[in-house]
Amino acid sequence: MRILSKTWLQAWSTLHNLELKVDYPDNMKKVVDNVMERYRKEKIPIEKLELSQYHNDSHEVFPLIDKWLDIALQNGVKYLIFRVSKFSLPIFTILAAKSLRELVVWGCTLMPVSLSSCVVMNCNSLRKLSLSFVTLDESIIQTLLNSCPLIVSFILKFCSGLEKIELRNLQKIKSVFIRICKNQRVKIEAPTLEVSYFGLLKGLDVTECQNLKSLDLTNVIISDGFLQKFISRSQFLESLILDDLSDVWERFNTCKSQSLKIRNCDGIKEIDATNLISIEYQGKQTPELKIARESCHQKHSKIILSCFRLDSALFGKLRKFLSNSASWSQVSLYLHDCTKINMNDLLLHDRVSIPQVDVLDLKIESYQEFPAFVDVLLLSCHPRRLNLSSYVKINKCFIDRLMYSSHSTSHGRES
Repeated sequence: MRILSKTWLQAWSTLHNLELKVDYPDNMKKVVDNVMERYRKEKIPIEKLELSQYHNDSHEVFPLIDKWLDIALQNGVKYLIFRVSKFSLPIFTILAAKSLRELVVWGCTLMPVSLSSCVVMNCNSLRKLSLSFVTLDESIIQTLLNSCPLIVSFILKFCSGLEKIELRNLQKIKSVFIRICKNQRVKIEAPTLEVSYFGLLKGLDVTECQNLKSLDLTNVIISDGFLQKFISRSQFLESLILDDLSDVWERFNTCKSQSLKIRNCDGIKEIDATNLISIEYQGKQTPELKIARESCHQKHSKIILSCFRLDSALFGKLRKFLSNSASWSQVSLYLHDCTKINMNDLLLHDRVSIPQVDVLDLKIESYQEFPAFVDVLLLSCHPRRLNLSSYVKINKCFIDRLMYSSHSTSHGRES
């Protein structure tokens, strides 16, 4: 291409965004070094540098990585993505660059030696800081955050060496994503925070987050009353995600939240969601749902139930849960066994209008035939599309009953 076109030669050799992967150090380091040397000599601006090197036994390339990093900083790099295993990253040398707006670090080591050997400077240009699988201690991360007071987004995933994480004095912070693998504590004081995600935490202390719009709690151990108290303080909360929480009480109010996702929180018995527009629920039982009638069309909502034993009581609860909305986008049922279903119990609630479902996913792992199941299912919801997954015997029984129902009426109602 460069032989055929001088324009192409000029274009490819002066790209501002570089993605360099040193997967095979012996072959690649010379190529990458030549590229970076040309950018240094010709002073070609580097807007984004993404450098990846995953070989743990290739420490001989580390001096060259230091050199390439210096070139990028000298050439005004704005977005730096660094994925180098076991590399001691000179983090405060990087933060001294006035042009840097985004720093993403994966697999490196940030040790106290960096703190003692470098002059800590304020990096007022940095807006996003992401640390994943990084080794560091509490003094380093606190110094990092103090050096970058204007970051908007902070990501911390599976970083070792930490017991306590405190986010304070971040004047512009809007998004926080924390996912860690040990019993680490987190304290956040951020009035400007809008989006937050916390995963695998033992202790969580969040204050002064009245502007929070989205909250995601995954596998978090929280104190009694924390969630309800926190939700009541968040006046602008639009989205709430609860996943595998061990200490969730039986009833709670989502206040002004319009979007709700709940997974594996079977301790919840009642949800009061006045302004709910979208809901996703996954669990082994159906809670009681209270929503306003003006938001009864859940067009982007779904429920996933995984039940070991199916009975008429479960279908009664399912129908009551679904009746809160005139339509649902998806209902998924995973059933392992079925007991004898009492149709009379279900017909007691037959006056309730049967909700519409766009897609019904049904997986049955039982060998037992239960023809009444189709009638019970159609008393709970009317699907526009049905996806059935089971054994051949069950599939045949299900389809035969479905075909029979389509040519008859049931209890005065058209099937």
